Amino acid sequence: MDKKLTIKEIAELAGVSVAAVSYTLNGKKGVSEETRKRILDTISSTNYTPNVNSRRLILKRSFNILLVIDGNDSPLNNFFYIAVINSIVKQAAGKGYNIVLATVNSADDTTVLENMLMQRNADGIIFLSDISSKLQGEIEEIGTPFVVIDSQKKAPPYPSVHADYTVAAECAVSHLTCNGHTKIAMLASDSIPEYFICTFEGYKQALSKAGLSVCPEFIHSSALDEDSVKNCIDTLLALPEPPSAIFCTSDIIAVDAMNHLQKRGYKVPDDFSVCGIDDIVLARYHFPSLTTVHIDKDAMGRLAVDMLDKLINGERVEDIVLSSCDLIVRDSVRAKN
Repeated sequence: MDKKLTIKEIAELAGVSVAAVSYTLNGKKGVSEETRKRILDTISSTNYTPNVNSRRLILKRSFNILLVIDGNDSPLNNFFYIAVINSIVKQAAGKGYNIVLATVNSADDTTVLENMLMQRNADGIIFLSDISSKLQGEIEEIGTPFVVIDSQKKAPPYPSVHADYTVAAECAVSHLTCNGHTKIAMLASDSIPEYFICTFEGYKQALSKAGLSVCPEFIHSSALDEDSVKNCIDTLLALPEPPSAIFCTSDIIAVDAMNHLQKRGYKVPDDFSVCGIDDIVLARYHFPSLTTVHIDKDAMGRLAVDMLDKLINGERVEDIVLSSCDLIVRDSVRAKN
């Protein structure tokens, strides 16, 4: 057929309601298999392609998902979130959604969000980190579904897809203790207190299981950027008895640590073993390649879109905690002599 058909005309040809066609096109329940087959046969015979504007009008939806990033510290500069964003865009496209990027200057800046949501320009929101209770309350008042990716909270008060970083930290440090290391430093940042608490707990658990105690001089929580990592490493090297291994709470910290150790004339892993968390793409290409705990960033993005789609369609969802002890053994760790 040369003429482009509308959903209404498809319904008339199939002898069903417009709603039945809409449910079938969107994969929703409420249509019998017989009716669904009749609709699909009609669509196939007419070479019908759903018109986006028609779907928006009939379903009263924008088919936009708002992806919110922090303008003060853009995840676009972060290897971890780049992988998550790629997965979100791919999964959303497969479900017929457009991704609209929104930048806010802080967790409490709701101006951009409120304008878009009040104008019904988005069916749902994905946040790439935890949000404040104030922002949560305002979004819930508007009534727009949302999902948080990579929450650092033990029990997030909102729908979330996240890893268990206590488990991940324990996995990384246990790998070091199993390789005979008894003096293990921890390089972290307390800029996100919940993340520091989770990873420190995993660090302590691994040491305890190995019969080791925490050495306060080995704990550094100010590893925020390249310069601060250098300072932490220099402080560790100045100790009368430096550690033989360094656990880093992110791969970026680990890469900065290895680079500075090498500039100071030390070899990794001959002089110091280094282990991280994340498994960003840089981890496999650095020299030496980084031993780390893999966090499934593709699954984070994909499952978040699936969760949000269910919320948009009025379905119930449960939080998803990803497997968090997938150790990727590379070249930055060796057994202690």
